[in-house]
Amino acid sequence: MAEIRAYSFANPVLEQEVAPMPAGAADLSALRILVVDSVPGMRAATCAQLGNFGATRIEQASQAGDALALIRRVGYDVILSEYDLGNGFDGLNLFEEARRQGLLKASCVFMIVTAERRATRVIGAAELAPDAIVLKPYTGETLYSKLVRAIRRKVRFRPIDEAILAHDFLLAIRLCNSGIDAGDDDAPAFVRMKVHLLLRVGDWTAVRDVCREVLALTDLAWARMALGKAQYHLGGFEEALTVFQGVIAEHELVIEAYDWLARTLRSRGDTGGALDVLKRAAVRSPYVLERQRDLGDLAWHHGDLAVAETALSETVRLARFSFRRDAADLGRLAEVQLARGDMLSARRSVAEIRKEFRESPAAVLADALDATIWLRQGEKQKAREALNQSLQGLATQLVPPAPAVGLAVANACMQQQQFEVGENIVRTVLKNRHDDPVLHARVAEVFRCAGHEEQGRQLIEAAVQDIVALNNEAVRLAQAGELAVAAEQFVRAVADMPANIQVLVNAINALLACVNRHGWHDGYMQHAAEYLERARALDPDNGRALQLAEIYRRTCRRHEKAIPGRL
Repeated sequence: MAEIRAYSFANPVLEQEVAPMPAGAADLSALRILVVDSVPGMRAATCAQLGNFGATRIEQASQAGDALALIRRVGYDVILSEYDLGNGFDGLNLFEEARRQGLLKASCVFMIVTAERRATRVIGAAELAPDAIVLKPYTGETLYSKLVRAIRRKVRFRPIDEAILAHDFLLAIRLCNSGIDAGDDDAPAFVRMKVHLLLRVGDWTAVRDVCREVLALTDLAWARMALGKAQYHLGGFEEALTVFQGVIAEHELVIEAYDWLARTLRSRGDTGGALDVLKRAAVRSPYVLERQRDLGDLAWHHGDLAVAETALSETVRLARFSFRRDAADLGRLAEVQLARGDMLSARRSVAEIRKEFRESPAAVLADALDATIWLRQGEKQKAREALNQSLQGLATQLVPPAPAVGLAVANACMQQQQFEVGENIVRTVLKNRHDDPVLHARVAEVFRCAGHEEQGRQLIEAAVQDIVALNNEAVRLAQAGELAVAAEQFVRAVADMPANIQVLVNAINALLACVNRHGWHDGYMQHAAEYLERARALDPDNGRALQLAEIYRRTCRRHEKAIPGRL
């Protein structure tokens, strides 16, 4: 890892003086620019100013949701956003969500426009966000000067863009190291991009080490946030807690810190504290789908059904305008409505599942929820028919059920005294998500409602212990040099747990290690390709899988073999 020298980590967004406009007109005509402002007149004025300096490829958005949809489709070179976007959403929220979803190119310039009275608050949060802040009122020359300076600073990131687009994250990290080693004024930006990429590929130890080096030189909120995330994933919950609390105390507009603080509190068993934190985050930034989803789930498990229903209703509403619609959100809403005794609303939610999601898993979920509703209404025969239909649909699926589907069916089974059937379904769900504490809480709730709380606890513990023991034995074999034996054991494990992401990535690692140690093996490489594709479908952002995909491609090139198009 490249050494981080004692560079100055001055943040460009804090520069209040505008340097003279560079000699010679910079060409803006080739740049894709997005202007985001809720006021039509301001959008038009900004576009006109940019047009005066040669910009021709300008698009506009009046609200954050429209902007995100455009950013998802277009690789913009420049995004210029007003801070106040209305409806509780601001330019920093837009940046946070676009960055969280990985929608921004490394070379994309993101600028915030705000009135001077807002400057102190915005700058306080801006360590984590944009490349520059433009204070109103401003002239076209001021805007142009700041824009050109930011663009020139970002030109050096274009090779990193290309590496990321090729999914070669390890090359992108090496390019960051080269930028750091150059030791010039851009070195801090390369450090920050390196940390972003290390987070992307899930190298938590490297993130921790780099951020501690950075923070030994200067206190930067982005480095503290990254350190907190790394410690969370490494199990250092106490340090993570301290980090996120500190960021919130100093930068109340950094909403991402609230999400991570809530996640950390929940992992420590403090659901009440986590719920309070998420409520505060949702007040400040209510239009983020995952935040409302997490708030609804946490409130439900904490027994705050009113908050749960409100948050889940908002989740469903937001999902209609996103690419992340999930029948499980409507299923969870129906369960909350049932818990509140609102049968009519629950039926409407189930009907919406059938209407909006016609695929088999959604039908299974709807049938299972119908079974529960009929039973609550005393219609035992209709409840049995709905349950049987749900079980038949589940039996035809070639992949393990998603947790929401499996637990809904298991719950209906247990309510109708088919306890063993329900327990087997839960066991299958747990095998494929054994390390998910949120799922454990949901499983415990199913067993508690069925009057078998202790049995549920024992089932969770046994499932986790069995999988950890199996996985660790295969890892031990690999570490002892028995790579072929370890690979075969992982292949058997994947056959039994085809949707367990941890087992999948460990299996891929063992298969690739065996090929690189002992030579090309068609069967092992075919398995590795299949597992990579499955891992990507289950968790597109899984950092370890992203790393292994690049190792797979390098292995193919090393042995002069064709790389499958999907990889």
